[in-house]
Amino acid sequence: MKVSEAFLVNTKNFESIIKALVEYESEEPVINSNLLEILGYSDPNDLLVIRLLKDLNVISNDGEPGPYFEEFKNKETTKKALARGLLDAYEQLFEEHPQIHQRSPEKIRESFNDRFQGKKTELIIKYISSTFQKVVSYVGVSTIDEIINEDEGNETQETEQLETSSVEAVAESHKNGLQNATDRNADIIAEKIGNKHIDDLVKDFDAKKDGEEIENSDETEDKEEQEPDFTVKEFIQDENENSTDEDSEDPFDLGPDTDEMEEEQESSTETAIETEGDERESTDRDPVKSEIPLSSDTQNFSPMSNLVKEKDFVQKALLRKSDLLHKMERWEELIPALQDIIDRFDDEAHPGLTDVVSKSLIRKAIALLKLDDNERALPALNRVIERLSDSENKEFYDQASRAMLFKTQILENRGDGDLLPLYNQIIDRMDSSSDLMIKEKLDNIRIKRYDLLLNEGDEDEILKASKDLIRRFKNNGEYRNYLEQAMIKRAEILDEQGQYDEAIEAYDEFLATFG
Repeated sequence: MKVSEAFLVNTKNFESIIKALVEYESEEPVINSNLLEILGYSDPNDLLVIRLLKDLNVISNDGEPGPYFEEFKNKETTKKALARGLLDAYEQLFEEHPQIHQRSPEKIRESFNDRFQGKKTELIIKYISSTFQKVVSYVGVSTIDEIINEDEGNETQETEQLETSSVEAVAESHKNGLQNATDRNADIIAEKIGNKHIDDLVKDFDAKKDGEEIENSDETEDKEEQEPDFTVKEFIQDENENSTDEDSEDPFDLGPDTDEMEEEQESSTETAIETEGDERESTDRDPVKSEIPLSSDTQNFSPMSNLVKEKDFVQKALLRKSDLLHKMERWEELIPALQDIIDRFDDEAHPGLTDVVSKSLIRKAIALLKLDDNERALPALNRVIERLSDSENKEFYDQASRAMLFKTQILENRGDGDLLPLYNQIIDRMDSSSDLMIKEKLDNIRIKRYDLLLNEGDEDEILKASKDLIRRFKNNGEYRNYLEQAMIKRAEILDEQGQYDEAIEAYDEFLATFG
């Protein structure tokens, strides 16, 4: 008996995908990733629904109709088909816990933990459990109960038919007085039972008899564990609490604490992982949003058309692979995958993949920063800055600006490089930003720039920077010491340059603030 390992990282599109698949009409009833992309679901997480439908026996491994396909395609029986598939896919869990679909999310999670502990990461177990809960909440507890009762009724009816057939067969053998009637009737009974031998039936009966007491004990424990009045709404609420919002993914989120992901034995086209929970950005690292998966940039090439060339499939496979590695935070593997994309598509022959290459460059820099490989990260950041610093695309322009911030951090830690031009460039580019974190970074950069200028002794630059600090910090008590230094330094320079009127005004301003 099996327990499905299929999972969805985010279940928010599950119901809409099911609806779209049910309503989609085609002469060739095949459900695969190509069809989902045609229907507008190209995100790697959405494509994981294919693996789930295979385990639910809706489709075969080739995407062809499975045992429950026809029932699935009928709007009136779609949920029944999924309920049947659920009982098949999680057969062992239902054997061990017949009422698991009625349990609380916490109890369901415990059951999956018991099943996969030591075999899967805690995060993967969470996703598998949440996927089970989502299917249950979608089809409904009552529908699952109906299918269970229906199956039990069929088993009872089949048993009664077998008993009747057995009696009739024995009676017929006596009536005809045939010497070998017993053997023939035994064959008839075995055939009706489904090719089981009588020895197997005896073993099954003995096992069932011996297990009745244990089963009753399990049911008692289930009732004690089961929370009263458990509803589908609780399933939905728990799923919403545990699911991650893929739209809020932040690939430049470089907080220092990240979950380490173990490699799962899954097909790369059926596996996607998001970072669990929302990470808090550190004061030294900022997010840069890049919400569109790389693979979505191939849609303009109509990869699902009948005229697709082999290279288009290679292209799509490369992009999807990089998306999945990025989601799984497998940075070491992601870097060569991204470099492959850059090497293949960064040329005039692929004008439609310019954005893909740009995003790949950004992600490569991210991966290197994640690995604390600053030696390789620095040239990667330079590549991003060179390519995107003048981009008309606001997203890319902002990413180049943030790349500059990371570059300053590396250079400052190394204690080398001419930082002054970089500080000036960052301040000029980002001075109008309304982002509070960016503003805080700019304040720190202004202070560092001011210290450099004071050491170099360029009066005109110091005067200009002093004026800038005064404007920035005049109403900011946090930087009062720097404000005091800038105001008095400005007055002194104006005095030394013979700009006496301006110097007097500067002294008055200083005294009004600190006198």
